[in-house]
Parts: sequence; structure tokens; C-alpha cells
Amino acid sequence: MKRASLSALFDPRSVALIGASSDPGKIGYRLAANLLGRPFNGSVYFVNPKGTTILGKASLRTIEELPEAIDLMILAVPKTAIMPSVRAGIRKRVRCIVALTAGFKETGDAGHALEDQLRELLQGSETRLVGPNCAGLADTGSSLHATIEIYPGRGRIAMVSQSGSLCSAFSSNIRIRQAGVSKYISLGNKVDVDEADLVEYLGEDEATACIALYIEDINDGRRLREVATRVCRTKPIVALKSGRTEEGARATYSHTGAMAGSDTLVEGALRQMGVLRADDLTQLYDLSAVLSVLKPLPGKRIAILSDAGGPGVIATDAAVQAGLEIPQLSAETKRRLLGFLPPFSSVQNPIDMTFTRDVRLYGRCILELHGENIDAVLVTIPSHFTVKQDLVSVLAEAKQRHGLSLVVAWLAADEVEEQRRELWKQGIPCFSDPRTAAAALGALSRYGQWLARRRNHVEHSEIS
Repeated sequence: MKRASLSALFDPRSVALIGASSDPGKIGYRLAANLLGRPFNGSVYFVNPKGTTILGKASLRTIEELPEAIDLMILAVPKTAIMPSVRAGIRKRVRCIVALTAGFKETGDAGHALEDQLRELLQGSETRLVGPNCAGLADTGSSLHATIEIYPGRGRIAMVSQSGSLCSAFSSNIRIRQAGVSKYISLGNKVDVDEADLVEYLGEDEATACIALYIEDINDGRRLREVATRVCRTKPIVALKSGRTEEGARATYSHTGAMAGSDTLVEGALRQMGVLRADDLTQLYDLSAVLSVLKPLPGKRIAILSDAGGPGVIATDAAVQAGLEIPQLSAETKRRLLGFLPPFSSVQNPIDMTFTRDVRLYGRCILELHGENIDAVLVTIPSHFTVKQDLVSVLAEAKQRHGLSLVVAWLAADEVEEQRRELWKQGIPCFSDPRTAAAALGALSRYGQWLARRRNHVEHSEIS
């Protein structure tokens, strides 16, 4: 029943905007423009007490004038109008309500009391509510733009966030990593629909391959643990949980009225669920994008390939700190490498080809590493400005031919930004720092090991 009710959020046949406005300075206008600005195939209704025409579309004066059983109703109304609007929506058998209005528990006791009234009103009804104090949602499959935030590029990553503005930030930063969004939603104060509801729904969503979370508090830890553990068996979840410090916990309360719990307990719980915790926003973007193009690693043994000593050493330190292993290569592989590399190269692990403009050597080394018992290759590139496009072609061909998981750290800055994006398109995550690249591989390894432990646990349970 919960899944069926939430389908009305992302794939509605009808949408009603309450508080639609013809004033460009108001949120109701921006929402109206966004709803009409995409090729959404469902019916759209505007409600405005004056009954004015908005962006060429006539509006209704009251919710009572709407047809029965609207799938999605968006509230952009003053706080005093929230309770009457929700009550009217329930009477009209609206399936889902998204309340953007702020001024609830984040403001103190009076706001808490109003949220309690909302919960009581929803009890016993079939109507679900997102918010209040949220920013709406977008779905690139149905072309629904029911939010004041930007419309994302289409892709396979779903974003669930307590903060509305982070939906825009996520969409923008995922785009430069050549990934895209299946859908995103801002949860706000979570009077009804919470992160566990959305993780459960997205776990069965065919358009979504990876789930990204930004959460300030957790409504029901026991239910989230049960749901996330089940979902992580088939698709990865990356979470940025704020409120790690005392000061941060206080800040979350002023934002959404969220009470942040012990960060140590949260850390342990997320690890048990199989959820990968991001340390910051950049890592949330990085890991979400990486997990949308690379499979979990079955182990933690990697090879490091470089044509300069320093980057290889930095990558080695970073890999070990990320929980990875840098095994020695077999004598036969070393012999073959020395057969075509310059005589002063190092064929240990990391492999240091020394500075070379023959980019074909990267491909030949990856070919030899394909026969080793390793799970991935971390490639570090210092500059190579004059042959940068040739190098992209070599790496893309090596990945396609040998099937190894490749992650690249290209140390140059803007001069190779176009090539970084091209590598992302080819399914090769590319960063500017070996530590970032190693952290991504470490996350893939941890997730793969968690999956293996879960499989072993299930097999042992079946045998028992």
C-alpha cells in the first residue's frame, strides 16, 4: 500500500498546485512555470482564490472545485492555510500532498503542536504527506518538475534530501561527472513520509541504480535499518549524515527541527546496513557517480599505474588509508612489463613507467595487469597536455577490452577538464587527486565485502 501511494509522487496522472500565482516574485509562480515548462503528460490544475489566469491557464478558486482523487497536490500557501488545505485534500481523496510551507517545528513549541495536528489529521486517511518545510520533487522519467529547485539531467541516481537546496546542488555536481538523476525529493520536516519510505520505494524503482541520501536526523532507526539492509543487497546507498558535532546538531534543529542522535551510533548503524557514508558533499557526489558506473569490487587488491614517482607514492598511501591492499606483482608479470617499458622503470606495485609520451604504454600495462589477481587499477597521470586526447582513447579501449575497473587521478587542472568528463562518459571515474580516487575504490571495496558477508550469512542461514 505504501509503495502504491508513493507512486503518485513520482508518476502522477494529475497534479494540483494550491497557491499558484501570476506574480513572478512568488514561489507559486515559479512552481507553476516549472510544472508547465516540462513535457509532463498528466493533467495540471492551478488553485488561486482570485481565480485568475496564470501563464495562460485558468485557475480554480478552491480545492473543492478540483476533481476527485487527484494524485499529487502541492501546497504553496501561508502556514495558516495548511490545515484547511490538507483537510480539504483528504476529503477529495488526494493521494499525496507536498507541503512547501515553512514555520513548523523548526520554530519551536507552537510549530511542534501544529505538526502534531497534521499527523492526527492524516491518521486513518489514505493520503500521504511530504514536508512541511520542503522544496518539492522532480522526476526525469515522467518529466515532472514539481519544485522550486533546478530540473536535473536524466540518469540513474535518485536523491532523497532533507534540504531542498541540496537537490539543486546534487543535480549540478552530478552533471559535471557525466551522471544524471532519475528523481529527487526534498523531505523537510518529515511529518509523514520519511527516508525509510523513500528508500523502500526506490529500492524497487527500475529507473534508479543508486540512492543518495542527505539526512539530518532519522525518524525510525529500526525500520530504516531493516529497509536499507534489504535494498543494499541489490543497489548501493550513499548517505551524508550531518550533525556530527554538537554545533552541527544544534544547526540541524534550527533548519528542520531535527534532533540529531549520537554520531558514533549512526556511524555503526550505517555500516551494518551496507550504506556508504560520505564525509562531505563532494564525496556524496563522487561516490554516487562512481557507483552508477562501476560495480562493487569483490576484494581490496589494487594495482597502481603511474608515469611519475610522486603521484604513485601519494596514491599508495591513500589506497592503504582507504583500506585497500597493494600486492606485489608476479615474477612473470614483472618480466613482461620490463620487456617493453624503459629500463629505468619500476615494475613493483605501484608501477612507475617514468615520464613517457608514448600513451600506448598505459594500455599495454593494463593488459598485463589483467592477468594478475587484482580487483581494480588506479591510474595516476601528471599532465600529458599534448597527448591528452590520445590517452583518453587508450584508457577507454583498455577498459572495454579487458573489463577491469579503472579509476583515474589526472593531476592537471582545467587543461584536462574536457578529458575528465570524457573518461566519466566512458565509465572511467576521473578525479584530480589520487586520494579522492583511492577513497572511491575503497568505498567500492567496502560495499563489495559487505555484499559478500550478506551472501555468506544467507547461505549459512539456509544450511542451518
